Amino acid sequence: MNLVRGYQRIRLELLRDLSSQTAQLEIVTGLGALAVAVVGARLAAEHQLAATTLPLLILLALASFLPISEIANVSRQLADTIASTRRYYAVQRERPAVTDGPLRPPAPAGGSAIRFEGVSLCYPGARRLALSDIELEVPAGSTMALVGPSGAGKTTIANLLLRFWDPNAGRILIDGVNLPDFQLDHLRARISLVSQDTYLFNDTLRANVLLARPEADEAAIRRALEQAALADFVESLPDGLDTMVGERGVQLSGGQRQRVAIARAFLKNAPTLILDEATSHLDAVSEAQVRTALDALMRNRTTIVIAHRLSTVRDADRLAVLDRGRLVETGTHGELLARNGLYARLIRRQLGGAQQPFRLAGN
Repeated sequence: MNLVRGYQRIRLELLRDLSSQTAQLEIVTGLGALAVAVVGARLAAEHQLAATTLPLLILLALASFLPISEIANVSRQLADTIASTRRYYAVQRERPAVTDGPLRPPAPAGGSAIRFEGVSLCYPGARRLALSDIELEVPAGSTMALVGPSGAGKTTIANLLLRFWDPNAGRILIDGVNLPDFQLDHLRARISLVSQDTYLFNDTLRANVLLARPEADEAAIRRALEQAALADFVESLPDGLDTMVGERGVQLSGGQRQRVAIARAFLKNAPTLILDEATSHLDAVSEAQVRTALDALMRNRTTIVIAHRLSTVRDADRLAVLDRGRLVETGTHGELLARNGLYARLIRRQLGGAQQPFRLAGN
C-alpha cells in the first residue's frame, strides 16, 4: 500500500509538471502572436506595412511556435517511454513469489486431508499479520467452515491453499505433502474455488463455463448448468450458451455470475472444494435451489466453506473461528454456542440479538 501511494504521489507530481509546461507553452505562443499583431497593427497604421500582410505575419508567428510545441511533446513522450521501459524490465527481473514443485498431487476419491502447521502470513507492504500461527486440520472428506469478522483472514486461507501466496512461516500439507512440492497447474486442477467475486471474460457464456474444463462436451456443460440452477436462465436467452456476457459479466446479475462460478465447480469436479461466500449474491429462492446442488457437490469431498450466514455453516463437520488473523475457537456448531465465545456473539449479532434457543440441524 505504501508503494502504491508513493507511485501515485510521484505520478501526480509528473502530471503537474507536464500540465504546467503545456500551459506555459500556450501562454508564450499566444503572447508571441499578440505581440506580432500589436506591432503589425501599429506599423500598418503608420503606413509602413500593408494591412493585407498583417494576417499573414500573425499566421507565420503562430506557425513558428509549432516546432517548439512538437519538440516539447516528443520530450514528454520520450520520458514516458523510458519510464515504462524501466517498469517493464523491473517486472521482468522480479523473481516469482510462487514457483513450481516436482510432484503431482494425488486425486483421492474422498477428498484430500489438509493440515496447517504454524502458518503465518504478512502481505507485502502491510504492517499487521494477515494470519498468525494457524494450526488447523481438515480430515479427508469432511467440511470445515471458516467464520469470523470481516478481515479476520478467512479468504487468506483459501488463497494460501491455491498458492496465490506462500506463508512467511509454517507450512501447509495436503495428504502429508508440503504444498510447495506440488506442480502449480496440477495442484489447482485438484481444487475448485467458488468465490464471492466471480470474474467473467468478455466472451460467450459457454466459453466462461468451459474455463473449468476446456475439453468438456456439451452434455457435461448442460449437466453442470442444471446442477447450478442456471439451465432455465440459459434457455430464456435468445442465443443460449452463445450469449455474450460482457466485460466482467456486466450483462448478468450478481446472482447469475455466482451461479456461473458454481457451474464451473460442478464441471471441474475437483476432489477439494473452497466456497468463499458462494451464495452471498443469491436471493432466497435461488439460494434454496443452489443449496441442494452444493450439498451434492460437497459430498465425498474435502470442503472449506467461508460464509457469514448461519444456514451455510451450521451443518459443517467442524467450524474454525478467526479473529484478526488468529484462530480463536474450533468445534461444532453446538459446542461453540455452548462456549458463548466469539462465534456465539457473531450469531446473536446476525439474528439481531434475539435470545431464542439454537438447535442443531436435524434435531
